[in-house]
Amino acid sequence: MNEKPHEITLNFIKDIQTREKRTAEFLGEKIIINKNVFPVDSPFSYSSKMTAKRIPKDSGIVLDVGTGTGVQAIIAAKKGAKKVIAIDIDNNSLENARENVQLHGFEEIIEIRQSNLFENIKKEEKFDLIISQLPFADINYENKVGHFLFDADFKLHDSFLRDAKLHLNVEGKILIPSGEVANEEKLKELIDKYNYSILKVEEELFEGLKWKVYFLSSI
Repeated sequence: MNEKPHEITLNFIKDIQTREKRTAEFLGEKIIINKNVFPVDSPFSYSSKMTAKRIPKDSGIVLDVGTGTGVQAIIAAKKGAKKVIAIDIDNNSLENARENVQLHGFEEIIEIRQSNLFENIKKEEKFDLIISQLPFADINYENKVGHFLFDADFKLHDSFLRDAKLHLNVEGKILIPSGEVANEEKLKELIDKYNYSILKVEEELFEGLKWKVYFLSSI
């Protein structure tokens, strides 16, 4: 059994809860990271970097689900997105994201909104690109920061994929990370269940683990 995912999870918990507010570089951009917010400067947040690198240029109207520090929204705006709605359920993350949006001067492009998945997304709001930053360790472990890390039985992914297609434009796409840390078998089951097409899967090796990004479209 590969113990690496377990080690990564424990390191994440320690990192999130113990490191104080700081500024870090992410793909060449300065990002503020507050305590108790998902740490994009950690070597164990490689999925964020993989996803951000693959955000297309001029991606139109973008929804960033689970925005955290707001880093994916900022990268999308830097790459020419017309409008980005960045959502999160966590108030600490929303405050952190607002700081970063202001730091980069994207207040007119990026809207920060509190939402539990698509709960506060209007029925008529459609997107050309939806970025998933959901936790993907399929572990049932109670912890103060567990909502950043754990998706027991992939219930969040189930809800996300069920509703995401209702908010995709005709040629809209979804970016969703996966890999050895995730329950990839369950992810594939949900992709089939909700009738998505896998356009491609890109893979990188980091810290001895395979990390992946799935590109999906609605069938």
